Amino acid sequence: MSTILRPTTSPDSTTVSLGRWQAVLAATVTTVVGNLAIYLVALIAGGSLEVLDKGTAKPISASGIVGVSALPTAIGVGLVVLLSLRWPAMIRVGQVVGAALPLLTIALAAMADTDGVTKTALILMHVLMAAAIVASLELLRRRVVGRANG
Repeated sequence: MSTILRPTTSPDSTTVSLGRWQAVLAATVTTVVGNLAIYLVALIAGGSLEVLDKGTAKPISASGIVGVSALPTAIGVGLVVLLSLRWPAMIRVGQVVGAALPLLTIALAAMADTDGVTKTALILMHVLMAAAIVASLELLRRRVVGRANG
């Protein structure tokens, strides 16, 4: 199976990579901090940061942002990390799924009954989560490929 993971060129000693626990931590921290920064910018820009649900305004709180950012990211990347112990190719699958799920759920944010600033912030949060997951799993993949070739 290691021949599948061999890159066409050998990685040099300056290639950046992450270990398994580092990949989970990097994805989670990047998502939480980035989403909180987007939340703060939306707050400063005058967004209502409320979503109407059946006529009732439901506020979006910073603690809610932390929860919906950290939990799915840590669980998803953590699952990929565990599966990659047995099947290293699962890292690529995790990248595809990790990008697809947040990006597909953008439709929910776009259809939310709220102001434009809040919608934009919610959409950017989904994009940031997808990017953080893909990037951290790519850095993990580099480490796994490096070990398979070394």
